[in-house]
Amino acid sequence: MDLAALYRTTALAIAGAKPVRSVIGRYGWRLGVGRFVAGEDIRSAVPVLLAIQASGRRVILDLLGEFVESESASRAVAEAVKESVAVARERGVEPYFSVKPTQLGLGVSAELALELADGVASAIGAAGGHLCLDMENVPYVSGTLDLYEELRRAGHHHVSTVLQSYLFRTPEDLDRLIGLAGAYPDVTTALRLVKGAYRETAEHALQDVAGVEEAYRALAYRALGAGLKLNVATHDEGLQRELLAYAQGAALSQDRYEVQMLYGVKPQLQERLSAAGLPVRVYVPFGSDWYGYFSRRLAERPANLAFVARGLFG
Repeated sequence: MDLAALYRTTALAIAGAKPVRSVIGRYGWRLGVGRFVAGEDIRSAVPVLLAIQASGRRVILDLLGEFVESESASRAVAEAVKESVAVARERGVEPYFSVKPTQLGLGVSAELALELADGVASAIGAAGGHLCLDMENVPYVSGTLDLYEELRRAGHHHVSTVLQSYLFRTPEDLDRLIGLAGAYPDVTTALRLVKGAYRETAEHALQDVAGVEEAYRALAYRALGAGLKLNVATHDEGLQRELLAYAQGAALSQDRYEVQMLYGVKPQLQERLSAAGLPVRVYVPFGSDWYGYFSRRLAERPANLAFVARGLFG
């Protein structure tokens, strides 16, 4: 395991400790949660979302929360997402949403998840938007892909999903998505490709940064070659440059690719790419259940942890 992977593993382990959760949970906004999370609800996030759109970038809205463990809580999340869709549409924000399947009950039952995801997809489709089924940790990968396939079969072609390059299983999962895209040749099949941010063991995932990067590169070229729309969701500037150069050299239209980056991460780079005429979309989380997301951002780069330390002691 290299130093970067060791840092990420250690930081995630520390973030899971109860005393750390208690401190950050109590003082989170003082410690910098607002750098990565736009607000505690959709209405407080609207000014951030509109400012991003005004800059020429586009948005992905993410109501934070994951690993919901009851039917009642899952139904409450589904209604909250639908309410957020209505607010976004009313306020002029593009209704492009990312939702984690466990928010919709995948951890309760596949049947509940399909029912709620179908309802959410219908609401987003009626608003002219897009739903991305986000990808979570290993126990939920197969269930997420099953859910995605069921939604596509139901006619929800405004739905996409995510693959993680650090998982050993991902090349086979990509083959599955390519096969599914072939069943719907008249509509676009989009893929958000990420490196992976969950704490996975060596049994399931690559543990070295170079290996994860090489896997990302291979998956990206395969997806583009198969005709998928590739959402390049990485802050690795070298990978970005390489894949954008390929897309431009191959004369791919801009409906075949876009750069997707996280709110609060390398904003100057986001603005430069957008100013150069490249399609850029910003993943903007909001909501009160921000701890898991925030801890993964801290685990990505020591500089993010230093930012929190300044908030705590500065």
